[in-house]
Amino acid sequence: MKKTCSIFALILLLALSLCTPALAASEYGVIYDETEELGSAVLTMQGEETLPELSEKLGIDLRVDVLTQVSYDSITDTAAGIYARYNYGYGEEREGATLTILMEPQDTGTYAMPADGWCVYANLSGDRGSSQALAEAIRTAVEPSMAERAWNGEDITMSAVALTQAVYDMAQAAEDYILTNCSPDSSVPETPETPTVPEAPETSEPSSVSMQYVFDISDLLTYEEWEELETRAADISNRQHCGVYFALVDDFTDYGDGSVYEVTYQLYHGSELGFGKDRDGIIVLLSMEERNYATFVYGEYAEYAFDDFGQEKLEEQFLGDFGDNDWYGGISHYLDACDEFLTKADAGDPVRLSYWEYFWEYFPAVAVLACLPTGAICMWLMRGMKSVRQKKEANAYLTEGGLHLTQQYDQYTHTTETRTKIETSSSSGGSTRSESGGGGSGRSGKF
Repeated sequence: MKKTCSIFALILLLALSLCTPALAASEYGVIYDETEELGSAVLTMQGEETLPELSEKLGIDLRVDVLTQVSYDSITDTAAGIYARYNYGYGEEREGATLTILMEPQDTGTYAMPADGWCVYANLSGDRGSSQALAEAIRTAVEPSMAERAWNGEDITMSAVALTQAVYDMAQAAEDYILTNCSPDSSVPETPETPTVPEAPETSEPSSVSMQYVFDISDLLTYEEWEELETRAADISNRQHCGVYFALVDDFTDYGDGSVYEVTYQLYHGSELGFGKDRDGIIVLLSMEERNYATFVYGEYAEYAFDDFGQEKLEEQFLGDFGDNDWYGGISHYLDACDEFLTKADAGDPVRLSYWEYFWEYFPAVAVLACLPTGAICMWLMRGMKSVRQKKEANAYLTEGGLHLTQQYDQYTHTTETRTKIETSSSSGGSTRSESGGGGSGRSGKF
């Protein structure tokens, strides 16, 4: 025990003396952030649970370092130096992989990543595989999340979202490479009786590593419900060539700045969601704290399938379920409706406002416009009757012979009764409105 403490103290003193990562930093488990601006509930979960659990499973150390300054010539040398200096690595061979990002302070008070300001460093023993191949696999997976627009300092929230996506991609790529090429138990190989894919443990739970289409951060679905919805969403997205996503969170303000709609499109872009070069897709986000809701549609084809009218009709298929706290039913109906809308769009017959719906929607406005010229004509005619004056006394209207009443009586004709309808509020208590921004369109409101 004393030896362990002495080694730890030596490492600590060495870190303080060399001071490569600054002391002013935030740590989320194995994720180190010197900017102190990139933290979120998702990042904390990834650093304290996802990466450590995966490291234990794979037998390699997975870490992320976000630095604001370096004392080496390049970011690659920095990553290698930190790996050695802070004794990163798992087991005797100190196997592992790190994602290192440089975020330089800007005059505006924020941080931006310079060109070539990130790298992946890996150390793998020769018995298990190639360090270079592992690093390249992770780099390829992470690269979309490191797009310049997400790290240019204009929106630190987008950088934070991009970081969580990069961590997810890093974990997924590392898991795929290790399990495919150098499983932790490869030292004692066992030939399975049948080449079947291992079944997931009964107690497994969805995590950020496995969620790709349905993100249940609020843990409102059972594992079986989530697994079914995730599979359906993946099938629809791949078959229709348009990403269909859904997110359940506790409080949307933990994931970005602005309104629920703005946070939704920040998540979409920061996570590089969507299919194809145009990144076509649709995402719905539910925030439980204030029961906020937003839809964001992005990409030319996606907006063709879900125009303003289509988005309004789409939410009618599932928003009532969420008003009744039926999370599984609502997401299921959402996926069904998206599949139907995309199928119609693919056939060249997207969901659109019908002729009569269009007529009655705009009839009041057309009627008002039609009355304007008529009213103007009437006003002109009235101005031509300036000489006509109403008489103040009745005898002015009597003829020379006078007025003679030969008979007078009262006769009952009818009774007029006026009734006013009292409107009741919607049973779901929801209300939504159209939105625009983020390069796409959508809707937001309450559920």
